[in-house]
Order: sequence, then C-alpha cells, then structure tokens
Amino acid sequence: MDFFNFVRGDVEQAVSTVKAQQSQAEELQTRSKASIPTVMSAWRGGDEKEYEADVQRKLIPAIAQLIAAIAGFGGNLGSIMGGLDGADQKISGMASGLGDTFGSFLKG
Repeated sequence: MDFFNFVRGDVEQAVSTVKAQQSQAEELQTRSKASIPTVMSAWRGGDEKEYEADVQRKLIPAIAQLIAAIAGFGGNLGSIMGGLDGADQKISGMASGLGDTFGSFLKG
C-alpha cells in the first residue's frame, strides 16, 4: 500500500471540511448584508446609517478576508495532494525500474 494512498482519505476529508467552512462563511456574509434593512428599520437612536456603514466598511470586508483565507487553505491542500500524487507515481516508477534492473542482473 502506498503511503500517500493511505492518507488520501484524511486529506480529502480535510478539504471537504474546509469547503464546508467556506460555504458557511459565505452564508454569513450574505445574511449580514441582508439583515441591514431589518436592523435599520428597528433601530432607535438616530445613528442607523452609521450601523449600516460599519457593517459595509468593517464586517463585510472582514468576512471576505476570512473567506479568502479559507479558500486559500483549501486550495493549498488540494495542490499538496496533487503534488503527493505525482511524487507517489514517480516513486512507484522508480521502484519498478529498480526491480527490473535487479531482476535483469539475477537472470543475467
């Protein structure tokens, strides 16, 4: 059994979990934007425009940064897995070639 195939399931599960977290952050961003009119209509105190500005200026960009970080992490895991697959194939090819070389010496 190849080592990389052994850990493949764990890495794929981690990528799946990261993608789910990204979806949750995107949903949070959508709901935060959608909640602005509701909160503003119920606001008492006269500074509801400042609340809207704070959400648009601070909260939404922070959530966007979180989404980007999560996406980058998930993408990096996928890239790592691709690299591991390539390394696994090369190692398997080298081992096979080495076996063929020793086999030819023994037959020789």
